[in-house]
Amino acid sequence: MVFKSPFKPKGNLGLQSQDTILPGATLPLEIRVTPEEEVQPREVRAELTGEETYYATERHYRNGHYETHTVTKTNTFAKINQTLAEQPTLFKGVEQKWNCSLQLPPDAPPSCRGEVVNICWTLKAVLDVPKRADLSQEKPLKVVCPAPQMSENPAMPAENSYKEAALILKAPQVASTGSTLKGQLTLQVKDKVSIRSIRVELVKAEKAGVRGGDKVVSTTQISGTASYNQSESPSFEFSLDIPAEAPPTVLYGSSNLHWKVKAVIDRKMTTDFNVEQELFVYNAPKVTAK
Repeated sequence: MVFKSPFKPKGNLGLQSQDTILPGATLPLEIRVTPEEEVQPREVRAELTGEETYYATERHYRNGHYETHTVTKTNTFAKINQTLAEQPTLFKGVEQKWNCSLQLPPDAPPSCRGEVVNICWTLKAVLDVPKRADLSQEKPLKVVCPAPQMSENPAMPAENSYKEAALILKAPQVASTGSTLKGQLTLQVKDKVSIRSIRVELVKAEKAGVRGGDKVVSTTQISGTASYNQSESPSFEFSLDIPAEAPPTVLYGSSNLHWKVKAVIDRKMTTDFNVEQELFVYNAPKVTAK
């Protein structure tokens, strides 16, 4: 067994790159090293790692019975390395720098941090020195989610029908973070109905392995107390703000984060009416035509 000293080489290690990138794009980066002692590393390399955190249940036999626990799991789904220099001699006080580029996979999932979903990318510069701890520097890399390519056919409105009324929800099915979503809710009355209020919610739904749940991120009330008779068809315009920091839609491995627009008709002392529609949220910056 080879003894490895826990002491890192003395010096400054710098890593420069852009902070945001699209899946499939090439990431240029620069690594700078200024040693405070002469050192000959095995190599200087750049690493790009993609990791997913999720939750699983495990059973353990203890004290005559099985116990079930929820545990945190980490899946390293991507590991991209590039060697910039092999066995270079680095002199005390002399800065050296290397430039390279790393290619992200076209199917790279976006960086996504929700209540339970956590997909992250980390960029790392490593000075690998034999028999000593590595000198390293790392930074997070934000992989953004591009807008999906939509079909030319217009999206059908979401509908839900009850004995007393049918609900029709019309809203865009794709939106960017930081934007305002505008839509319309139509109520087709079949029998006289009284309502207490009508609200529209932006809902974030998550699942990471065995853990998950829904969270209402924003809501707007579009009607107060009202009554409608048979054959009436009132319509209500609405708008919902999508937070600029909202995590994008992602479905990868054990992680699923998606968004819904949900309209709720609150009825006193009886079951509420509701209708919902899926919403794809992306956070890639818009490309402006030159």
